[in-house]
Amino acid sequence: MNRFQKIGSIVATAAATVGQAGIALAQSDIKVVNPTQVSGGSFSAIIGIIKTIGGWMMTLAGALAVVYLIYGGIMYITGGEKGAEKAKQMIINSIIGLVIVALSYLIANMALRAIGA
Repeated sequence: MNRFQKIGSIVATAAATVGQAGIALAQSDIKVVNPTQVSGGSFSAIIGIIKTIGGWMMTLAGALAVVYLIYGGIMYITGGEKGAEKAKQMIINSIIGLVIVALSYLIANMALRAIGA
């Protein structure tokens, strides 16, 4: 099994595990206190700001990873032998970056749902 397959299987397993957590937690009958009701409305305003800034940051990170992936593809085509090796590493790094952004989005949504935001 080469390095790409190992990374792919780890990412797929992690994504499947994180994706199923919401289904497993949906069966719980534990009562969760909604923090927005506890402290008036200021908490919901803070959560809204965090969601907005986090969305911008994730969008920017995803866009940069895609640009890096495209740049790596162009280098792979035009770089010759020496450039091809560097380009392969750039492409691998950009794909890893995209996976990290996607998983961070899932984790952030799960955390926000857990606190009732």
